[in-house]
Amino acid sequence: MTGALAHITSCYAGGVKTMGWVAYIKKTSRELKIEALAMYYAIRHPKTPWSMRLVLVFILLYAVNPIDIIPDFIPVLGMLDDIVIIAAGLWLARRLIPEAVLEECRKKARTIDREGGLIRSFFKD
Repeated sequence: MTGALAHITSCYAGGVKTMGWVAYIKKTSRELKIEALAMYYAIRHPKTPWSMRLVLVFILLYAVNPIDIIPDFIPVLGMLDDIVIIAAGLWLARRLIPEAVLEECRKKARTIDREGGLIRSFFKD
């Protein structure tokens, strides 16, 4: 199997069978939320290269922009282009951001998540 397919298969086989599909989806969504928050902090980190900041900002703008390359009302292709472009951009960003910066941003994101989330962190005393 190819690398990505083998990883997905092993994650599915190891995660869903041992913990149930609802718990697996909750765990995966929490990890995705932490990773997205870490990317937000990576954009703002002073040691992140400008090229990666531009890639991350482009991904964010593409995700929230209502104009798509392929319109979303086309059954499969409409959502597939969004998924492919966003996943490829995040993959590129994760590869090119320095590991120390990424770990620092993930640590900060996990701390915010444990303390109640991003919105609650804005209203702290």
